[in-house]
Amino acid sequence: MPTYLITGANRGIGLELARQAAARGARVFATCRDPAHAEELQNAAAASDGKIEIFELEVTSDDSLTALKTRIGSQPIDVLINNAGIMGKDPQNPVNMNFAELEHVLAVNSVAPLRVTLAFLANVEAAKGKIAVLSSIMGTFGYNDSSKLAYCVSKTALNGIFRHLARELKKCHVSVVLLHPGWVRTDMGGSSATISPEESARGLLGEIDACTLEKTGRLMSFQRGEMTW
Repeated sequence: MPTYLITGANRGIGLELARQAAARGARVFATCRDPAHAEELQNAAAASDGKIEIFELEVTSDDSLTALKTRIGSQPIDVLINNAGIMGKDPQNPVNMNFAELEHVLAVNSVAPLRVTLAFLANVEAAKGKIAVLSSIMGTFGYNDSSKLAYCVSKTALNGIFRHLARELKKCHVSVVLLHPGWVRTDMGGSSATISPEESARGLLGEIDACTLEKTGRLMSFQRGEMTW
């Protein structure tokens, strides 16, 4: 039984990733900031026949990461999915920026995934596993809408960090894939989005399955195709 660790699993894409991974027979460590109020995740865990275990995690907190690391110990992790992220509050464009929010978005979306990855790297190495990171087309250089600049820049930084990390981790037999989930109907994506969480998660898991050391460090779409940076 493979083991998955998923951040931000209380709603949206993260919740659906946890559900589908468990349905495929995986053991899932599902993390979120406030498990007591994560009702949908609690329901998914209750219906999972023990496959989904819920843990508290604030991804920007070293103390929180240490506490989770202590609970999980040295158990091998086959797939680590850095899903937790935020859009950030307005204003966030080049001439009218909320700088406190910019720093917060970068901390959550760009720096925290690296913190989480390094905290559990030994667990992933033990499984010769995979690291998946939820990126976005909004972080590519061809994306030209600057109305959500903090979010866009955070995903661009995320891409850079994990492309470099992928080269280093290849030596440890750990592969890395960056993932574009599509425009998904979640609290972040909004009700007008064109993709359901179920469709997105299904495609993302397929891309994680297909990731190999030879393909490490690429940006892939949930629709099963490589994307340009």
